[in-house]
Amino acid sequence: MSLNKEVERQDEPEAVLANEAEVARVVRKVDWAVLPILCGFYFFQAIDKGNIGLAQLGGIQADTQTQSGAAFNGAVAMFYVGYILMELPSNLILQRVSPRLWVSLIGLFWGLSVTLMGFAKSEVALYFGRFFLGVFEAGILPASLLITSTWYPKSEHAFKSAVWFSASSIGSALGGIVSYAIQTNLTGGNFNAWSYLMFIEGGFTISWSILSFIITPDVPERASFLTDDEKLIIVNRLKADRSQTKLAFNRSQFIEAFKDPKTWLLALIYFCWQTVNSSFSTFAPAIIKGLGFSNLNAQLLTAPGAIINFLLQLVISKLSDRFNYRAPFLFGSGVLAVIGYLCIIFFQPTTDSQRWTLWGLIIVFTAFNPGSLTLILAWTTNLIVGHTKRTVSVTIVVLASAFGGLAGSFVYQSSDAPRYINGHSANMTLIIVGLLTVAGLGWYVVRENRRRESLADADKEVIFARDLVHGAFDDEFTDKDPAFRYVL
Repeated sequence: MSLNKEVERQDEPEAVLANEAEVARVVRKVDWAVLPILCGFYFFQAIDKGNIGLAQLGGIQADTQTQSGAAFNGAVAMFYVGYILMELPSNLILQRVSPRLWVSLIGLFWGLSVTLMGFAKSEVALYFGRFFLGVFEAGILPASLLITSTWYPKSEHAFKSAVWFSASSIGSALGGIVSYAIQTNLTGGNFNAWSYLMFIEGGFTISWSILSFIITPDVPERASFLTDDEKLIIVNRLKADRSQTKLAFNRSQFIEAFKDPKTWLLALIYFCWQTVNSSFSTFAPAIIKGLGFSNLNAQLLTAPGAIINFLLQLVISKLSDRFNYRAPFLFGSGVLAVIGYLCIIFFQPTTDSQRWTLWGLIIVFTAFNPGSLTLILAWTTNLIVGHTKRTVSVTIVVLASAFGGLAGSFVYQSSDAPRYINGHSANMTLIIVGLLTVAGLGWYVVRENRRRESLADADKEVIFARDLVHGAFDDEFTDKDPAFRYVL
């Protein structure tokens, strides 16, 4: 019997899920097949996107005639221009192309962009390199979210997403160490140290993309590494969770995504969070240098903050999945980040011990901002249901994050050095705006769930007139269905 017929025969998916040990074994098998590839892409994505901040300390501004603060900020911003322009087209392509092929192609071409950037000798050349890096990196986040939602139920989205997303923190941490090693030791030949940084890091990304194309699995029904019984377990986990595995385009869902206020509230939250994250992460070496550390030591001192960010992403997302809440953990993280920025703004170090204290405050409290980013993505996939609707909504949210990255390129100005009070104040204000939006969306979710519960109590036929398990796979099923309950 074929897999599709067997899936159709299963009216009670819980029967397939009864053996918890077998389910756990199959899920671990999926974890090892799916997550490492996504982790690798996010590891190299963080390194490749952020290496311009480290190259700034290695002479890239002099070589590319971007010594003025405005010119260099423009080079940073060009990444997000390309990212914004390509985000929607890349998602439309993702509707037609296998995620396995897509992530491999975009990884290959962004690796080439980084490598070629090492040859830049002018402002225009650097701008072009950053632009095309953004163009090709634009597709990795929505593709990763789609892959995650295709393999895992929504109750696991936050932690599974955090696993691959947190790899970017490891990339940021090791990026500073690798940059220190390369720019300290590779200084001869026809290129300056920052060029060798681009060559080496771009080469690793290219290699990973080729490996990805060879080993990345497709959707569960076509996964060659699973037996038919194992495929059935994965598919029925998604059915029991009312998740969808169909990848067909639906016009009504496309329109619904734009009309849904949740899409735009999530986009605003991500814009605020990402503006803060991108601005601080890109200019962290310069901010730390402004405390009185040397160029090379400033590169090394960015690593502990990235490690803390990595740990926070895993811990916060794990707790969020365990208690099945998104908004409370997101709100708490934002409050802690605000406290951190208040300390940075009002604490002016005058001694070595105070300088190290302020550095500690910076790396700990500001890490709660990027440490909770995956909760926004998980909340998006939890609140928006229907493949086409979710894809469009995720595209809008990711575009908002790209605009946040573009805005973040101009938060910290060289004229504000060394304390960057204006930049820190702007970031704190954005987090407060995000907190208010989280609170508003959380209130809406609670109110709507209560309304639907009241509807169910008043007329149970409204809820049970359809087969909910199979309804979850219906092309028309979205979160607007009264049977659906939102995650707070």
